[in-house]
Amino acid sequence: MVIHCCLIMRIHLFFVLFSVLSLHVSSQPPKFYFIPVNMTWTTAQTYCRQHYTDLATINDQTDVSEIVKVVPKDMQSKYIWIGLYKTDAGAPWIWSDQSSFTFRWWASGQPNNYNGKQFCASTCTDGFWCDEDCSVEYTSICHKEIKTQIVRVEIKSSQNVNDPEVKKEILKKIEQKLNEKGFPENATLSWTNQSDGNVFQKKVQKNDTTDQTCH
Repeated sequence: MVIHCCLIMRIHLFFVLFSVLSLHVSSQPPKFYFIPVNMTWTTAQTYCRQHYTDLATINDQTDVSEIVKVVPKDMQSKYIWIGLYKTDAGAPWIWSDQSSFTFRWWASGQPNNYNGKQFCASTCTDGFWCDEDCSVEYTSICHKEIKTQIVRVEIKSSQNVNDPEVKKEILKKIEQKLNEKGFPENATLSWTNQSDGNVFQKKVQKNDTTDQTCH
């Protein structure tokens, strides 16, 4: 998860005290990761959930193209686990992360449930899918959901908060505060620049106190 912060904050020297004025969360297309270790489908699912988000969910042809890009050329004609499965022969196909199964990209003649026990799906050639026995060990593809949170807060300071060293110190203090609140370890905190190239904009209050803000 990548977090970009547009911050309006109240500070004294490098002491950071801030309140959130607004919070916007948006999702970006997932990133796919090829896992070159042979595992059963269930083991691959567990691995992806521990290290990423889940086994790969494929929602459209763009996802198919992205997966083909991350798979090594010498593996693109081999079986590679994705997150599609069913619980038995008569059950519907579902994604491991419970996403709706609306997009289909089966290879010709697939799924065929060969030997009556092919309840897990893999990519088998150029991104197309085949059904396979879940107990067979293959490489796999995980996906990670990417979310962006834009946080708007307020700052009051006599310092130049657009100075790179000051911004660095403020960001460090913010991260410390967020970590105390359970900030994810794999998240990244960064500034969002305004149209003038600065993070903060100034506004003059009626009492002549200068607040430095961003929008």
